[in-house]
Amino acid sequence: MHSIFYRIINIKIFNKRINFTYVYKKSLRKYNIRSKWSKQIKDAVNMIQNQKISDKEIHKRKDLRKFSFITIDEKDSYDFDDAIYCYLVKNTLKWKLLVAISDVSFYIKQNSILDQEALYRGTSIYFPLKVIPMFPKKLSTDFLSLLPNQDKLCIICEMTLSKFGDLLKYKYYEAIIQSHARLTYTNIIKIWNQDFFLCKKFKKIKRSLKNLQDLNNLFIKNNTLKKIISFNYDEPYFIFNSLDIIDKIVLKKKNLAHDLVESCMLLANKSSALFIHKHNKASLFRNHAYPTYNKITDFRKILKKFNLRLTGGKKPVLKDYFTLLYKLKNKSYKEIIQLSLLKSTKKAFYSEKNIGHFGLAEKFYTHFTSPIRRYSDLVIHRIIKSIIYNDKKYIRNNTYTNKISFYNLQKLKKIAKKCSITEKKADKACNFVINILKFDFIKKNIKKKFYGMISHITQFGFFVKINHLFIDGFVHVSTLKDDYYYYNKKTFSLHGKYSKKKFFIGNTVYVRILSLKLKNKMVYLNLI
Repeated sequence: MHSIFYRIINIKIFNKRINFTYVYKKSLRKYNIRSKWSKQIKDAVNMIQNQKISDKEIHKRKDLRKFSFITIDEKDSYDFDDAIYCYLVKNTLKWKLLVAISDVSFYIKQNSILDQEALYRGTSIYFPLKVIPMFPKKLSTDFLSLLPNQDKLCIICEMTLSKFGDLLKYKYYEAIIQSHARLTYTNIIKIWNQDFFLCKKFKKIKRSLKNLQDLNNLFIKNNTLKKIISFNYDEPYFIFNSLDIIDKIVLKKKNLAHDLVESCMLLANKSSALFIHKHNKASLFRNHAYPTYNKITDFRKILKKFNLRLTGGKKPVLKDYFTLLYKLKNKSYKEIIQLSLLKSTKKAFYSEKNIGHFGLAEKFYTHFTSPIRRYSDLVIHRIIKSIIYNDKKYIRNNTYTNKISFYNLQKLKKIAKKCSITEKKADKACNFVINILKFDFIKKNIKKKFYGMISHITQFGFFVKINHLFIDGFVHVSTLKDDYYYYNKKTFSLHGKYSKKKFFIGNTVYVRILSLKLKNKMVYLNLI
């Protein structure tokens, strides 16, 4: 009762600070997001939880429980789909990388009530302070997650890598594993830096952790594993007070352990797409369209203002983008160029047709590594398992098989469309919450002055990126009283008619925050 009274007074009457719960519920209503579970779903969950792994199931799987698999995630992670293990092959310079993914498809049967609910949701939604999972919490955070020191059923993507970290071979099989440790990205770095306490605590898996470090050193040098479009941004992280109101915003910095896990998952996803393609089976692909010629031309116009150029003619390739991004290293305008590059491309999407993934420079790419939180990955698991089950060696070595039907193209088309739609809805819902909370946080900065960089220019004015507030504010041309300014389409700039003063993307400007308009999510600035 006290919290409800506080919310009414604080938000509706005095319109001061907004807490997370209020805006979270508003987001659920706005985007029609289902957050509760029916009795039938709960009953189905209880039935799965009561299942024990039979000796028969263990016998037909590869027993990898002695292998030192570990999970690496954030401190506040909600679910644990994946575990990794690697070693250097004896008397060679080749590496074996094993990515173990929770065998969700073993428990969630096709067209079951849980499967239908998962398809409806499409994805888990990760808000600050709250998660709406694709599967109920008892499954997603407990039963299906690869928690340490527990027997868990998995699908293994076993990859052979060269001494340079290049993918040479891959194979898939069912296994049973035990995660030997639940580690965070921060702890991994501390262990690699010889932190005495952590090294002692994880002494039993010291060799495995060193192997992961050595493998990551190969990945760092391997250009084919570096992403072009999916940049390694440091993300803003909200710290809330006891009333669930933002107290401060800090940067959550990525480290080498993030890079390791991303590289492992990228390789497993790539291998999955190649494996299914090799067996000529219908699949879901994660596509990222190549930018149009006009978009590339516009991007080059922006680069010109920074004395930069993108080589490669009408259709630049991986090498051309790497050359450009290398030149941006340690430049103050690096993020502006990266954002401009992102704007030149479309958002990645799911499809039953393959067009490749431009952002990762892959001809075939799919999502395999997160079946607890993405329905697309669950579909890929089923397709991979159906290939395994139809293999002659598998049938010969097992007295029985679980028949899993292949998805036809018509069914995959519907699933792809649904997964793309639910992904967009999840992104919109999260951004809605984040923007309102962020706007509320910066209220106290109204009338304050800041330095920022022009990130985008239109005929109506320009956007200014204020880094330490994590916002882009807008300076309208009507507030530029010293001259009449017109927009130059060719150079993406504003020109003063009489003073010849010009504003370009990348210019540093001094601004004051004038006002916030939550309705159109705008922060209005004026030039000092």
